[in-house]
Amino acid sequence: MEETTPIPGIIYYQPAAGSQVTGLDGKVVLPLGPEPLPLLDEDYQKLAGEAPGYDAVGRGIYQALRSDPGCRHCERYAQMLKGYPHYVSELATHVLMLGEKDVEVPYLERRVKLLKVLSLMEPQDGNFPLEIGATLLEQGLRFSALHLSTVTLYKAEAYLEKALRLAPDLMKAKSTLAEVYFLLGKYEKAAALWRELLPGVEEKTLAELNARLERIEKGEVPRVPAVDYLEAIACSMSLREEGAFQEAAAILNDVMADAWFALEFPMAEIPYLLALCCLDMGGAGDARVYLRQALRLNPDFPEAKSLLEKLQQ
Repeated sequence: MEETTPIPGIIYYQPAAGSQVTGLDGKVVLPLGPEPLPLLDEDYQKLAGEAPGYDAVGRGIYQALRSDPGCRHCERYAQMLKGYPHYVSELATHVLMLGEKDVEVPYLERRVKLLKVLSLMEPQDGNFPLEIGATLLEQGLRFSALHLSTVTLYKAEAYLEKALRLAPDLMKAKSTLAEVYFLLGKYEKAAALWRELLPGVEEKTLAELNARLERIEKGEVPRVPAVDYLEAIACSMSLREEGAFQEAAAILNDVMADAWFALEFPMAEIPYLLALCCLDMGGAGDARVYLRQALRLNPDFPEAKSLLEKLQQ
């Protein structure tokens, strides 16, 4: 058997040349091979020398793709999965559910995996790489995953560029890619996309885009690419966990000192983290100042609000 991708719970089966499976009362006929087929371990154990049936094949390829949508022969497996409409429906439902909720990073990673399967099934549809890129952008800005923001944002860039190659008129792809370009310090590329968007945006958004374009033209941009600051914030969080409170606070103060970064990315979490560092060092007064600053940026920041109330008692 040729090389395969190891996946927990999966055993590969080599189908005989020219074999096939049928399902849905003969409405679906799937030729098998020459690629090895992923089967669930329990389905493989039940074969007893017989070829797997329609249901077993579906369970196996569905599990393999959900576990690793980049596995060997993923394109072939994805096309076979189109013969299982109940799995396709389940995939789409999970993607929609995960897109409608404010979920944690592991669920964003799950959504990306499922979108990759759908993209393999419809490789000419630009909407799937668009949604992958947009989800990766969201993931790259989550504080719990900032240490991976550079890698995540470059992946987002690749998928969003692919979306525009497939569908050059996707407005959401242009606006999302412009944000990614800006985060990566590719200001001229971001500006070019924003200029393309100007004729079709609402008045409020138009004013915001024109202001950003004007700042780019004047060179009023962060001293370093914003993604570097995101990685620096992640570093400060690690330093604080290790007890290096002064070093963590110094990094956060350096980030906040860049006025253009603060203008483009008003993140309430930064002064909140500084407040925590101040408390770690016994500076309750300074902590209150930073907490008020965090609440000016985000009045609905529950952790900042609760901590400030506690310090004011």
